[in-house]
Amino acid sequence: MEALKGMTIWAAKANFEEKEKGSIEVGKYADFVITDQDLMKANARALPNINVLKTYINGEKVYEKK
Repeated sequence: MEALKGMTIWAAKANFEEKEKGSIEVGKYADFVITDQDLMKANARALPNINVLKTYINGEKVYEKK
């Protein structure tokens, strides 16, 4: 959980951008990925094998695994 926060909300706060970035909320940039496994529930050894299925930047899909 700390690693995820370190790359999202805590990073946004460190840059004084928490009103625009760092979490998925109305009015914020919607930059996120959808993976084939839940990162928070996956075994640590499985993490390198998790695949990104879709990527969104500012709410627009920019990648989809075929």
